Amino acid sequence: MEEKKERPSLPFGKEIKIGNYKVLKFTKSLSKSQLKGLRADANIPDDLKKQLSRAGIPYIKVEAISGIFALTFCFNTQVFRWLDYCIPAALEAQENGETLSQNSVADILHVFGMWMTDVCTTGDQKYYEDKANALKALIERRKAFAGAAETAEEKAEDDKILEEVKANEEAKAKLREMAKELEEGGEHEGE
Repeated sequence: MEEKKERPSLPFGKEIKIGNYKVLKFTKSLSKSQLKGLRADANIPDDLKKQLSRAGIPYIKVEAISGIFALTFCFNTQVFRWLDYCIPAALEAQENGETLSQNSVADILHVFGMWMTDVCTTGDQKYYEDKANALKALIERRKAFAGAAETAEEKAEDDKILEEVKANEEAKAKLREMAKELEEGGEHEGE
C-alpha cells in the first residue's frame, strides 16, 4: 500500500529567500479594540463575547529583499493557498533536480516580478482598460473550465436534486392552497 505524502506548506516564522524576494508566513493577532469592534459588528450576544479570545490569523508576506515592495495575503485568499503550497513544492523539486511543468521557482519569481511591476506602475486609461479586459477574460476562462469539469454523473445528480426541490416546493404550494381554502370555509376538491 502506497503511503500518502503530506501536502507541503510554508513553515511559520521561517523567512524563505526566493531570488530577490523573501517570503514569510506568520500569525497576527487582533488588537483588543479590533476584536471588540468585530464582536460588536457581528451582533454576538454579550455572554458569548466574553468567551471569545484573540486568535491569531495566518498571513504570508512577499517582500523584495531591498524592502521597496511588499504584499501581505490573509489565509482566506486564493493567493495565500497558492503560495503556501507552491513555494515548498517548487523548492523541493528544485533541490531534487526535478522540472515542474508549472509553479516552478522561475514561475513564482515571474509572478512576484509582475506583482511588483503592477503595484509600482502608474498606468494610463488604456493600461487600466486592458488590465480590466484581461481580468474579465481570465474569469470567463475559469468559469468555462469549472463548467467543463463537471462530470455527467455530477450533472445528473444535480438535476435530480433540483427536481426534488422543485417537487417539494410544488407540494408546499399545494398544501398552502388547501389550507387557505379550508380557512375560507371551503372544501378541498378531493373530498
